[in-house]
Amino acid sequence: MNKIYIILKIPYQFLKKIVKKINLLINKIFFRVNKKELILKLKKIGLIKNSLVYVHSSMNSFGYVKGGPDIVIDSVLKLIGNEGTVVMPTFTHLKKKFNLNIPCWTGKLAETLRLRKNIFRSFHPTHSVVAFGPLAKEITGGHENSRTPFDEKSPFHKLAIKKSYILMLGTENNSMIHYVQNKVNFPNLFLNEDYKFKYKNKLMKTKLHNPNGSIRYIYKGNPCSDVEFLVNMYKDEKFEEKGYMKTIKIGRAVCHLIDTQNFIRISTKYLQNNIKKYKKDYVNLLKNG
Repeated sequence: MNKIYIILKIPYQFLKKIVKKINLLINKIFFRVNKKELILKLKKIGLIKNSLVYVHSSMNSFGYVKGGPDIVIDSVLKLIGNEGTVVMPTFTHLKKKFNLNIPCWTGKLAETLRLRKNIFRSFHPTHSVVAFGPLAKEITGGHENSRTPFDEKSPFHKLAIKKSYILMLGTENNSMIHYVQNKVNFPNLFLNEDYKFKYKNKLMKTKLHNPNGSIRYIYKGNPCSDVEFLVNMYKDEKFEEKGYMKTIKIGRAVCHLIDTQNFIRISTKYLQNNIKKYKKDYVNLLKNG
């Protein structure tokens, strides 16, 4: 078996490189995005000056962006101006020790912002955020005191109570739903044990998300992912028709801008009704794998 693997590995890797180069060429020709187009379309979707905006992103979804992740960040910053603040999730896999230099797994855009000068990053072992702008220090401060990742001492609560927007660039992921889960006591959300960590030589405690329970929902009686649940909620609650969400395509990427307070208000009631309707299903969800 090992010999077969070794024999096939070389042509497989070669073919993989060829496919990658072909895809890159297609994206450069047909799905090329520049800074001018980014600014025009982000403006069209409703991103305005002085905004506080929480950005989720998938760089690969655009196709080919001339200038890479920095151009996307610069385009957002250009529109929100010097008085605007951008926030991005810099979530990390659990390690024995967390520090602010640990890379995130939440995409090239978030990692690029994390490496810039004059940024602030919240201190949390799994669900930190990075921010740039006049509200950055306020948004990120105190996260180490949170007893759960998305509680009322977290950056997510600060985003929820302020006038802010959720910008999704080429992704349907929207981690603000975890803030709502926290509010409504979502079933199977946390692991049983507290996680202990040190912050400035002080021992802190926090609950950690159940890696399976926090992203598994019931929709119309069937298990689904968090993304599937959110997409269905937007349709059921008519987010587009009621003006809570605007959508535009940039390159290959489908992008959304959502008013955060409307998202929180509607999804809180929607999720409460969902839990009430499928209470037994949620209890059995993880037991049945």
